[in-house]
Amino acid sequence: MSRISCEIIQDLLPLYHDDVCSADTKTLVEEHLADCPACREVLSYMSSPMSLPTQTMEQNKDEGAGLRQVAAQWSRTKWVSFTKGLLISCLAVGLLFLAYAGLFEWNITSVPTRVMQISDISQLKDGRIAYHVKMTDGYNVNQASYDTDEEGNFYVTPKRPIIKSKKFADMGLSNMYYTNDIEERNAYEKSFGDGVQIKALYLGTPDDRVLIWEQGMELPPASESVEMQFRSDE
Repeated sequence: MSRISCEIIQDLLPLYHDDVCSADTKTLVEEHLADCPACREVLSYMSSPMSLPTQTMEQNKDEGAGLRQVAAQWSRTKWVSFTKGLLISCLAVGLLFLAYAGLFEWNITSVPTRVMQISDISQLKDGRIAYHVKMTDGYNVNQASYDTDEEGNFYVTPKRPIIKSKKFADMGLSNMYYTNDIEERNAYEKSFGDGVQIKALYLGTPDDRVLIWEQGMELPPASESVEMQFRSDE
């Protein structure tokens, strides 16, 4: 049998190496390899682990480092975006809460005197000034603030939120007797305030006010029914 050329055997070596050739081809290749060092070397090279050139390895290393840097940058960007989104969401919720509180809860709007019906101004036996106040616009009054200016004018100012609510019943600060103790207030101003003594009592604000009492004004004594409302248990 004539010797088969190395070119043919080397074409068959990949099949032989992967053990996917027929038995006859395998025998043929092995017989050739027994007498051919060159083909055995080729088979040995195919069987040995392939090592990449140093330049290629360095290039792959650089590319891998670049990919890791991109991945790290993307991870940081994602975290920053998440943090920003969370902060924006918290800020939005906070602003909504403040907007709600500012519109519906905070009593920052002064009730105009045109909707106040003031009657039965009198003086209790203990010296306090009593007067009945009724709001005629049908809305609640949640709070009354007190302030004294440098001229001795004392202001009682009913307050509401910006968005006011309808009252459920004719009671509370929107329909009740208010009382003020001028002597007690003067003592407070002397001890803890600016020492200004009250000369006049107003319902409202400095720009929109109704006089209740001023120095030298004689008020009628309170009726027995009013006295009973404010009588102490002593």
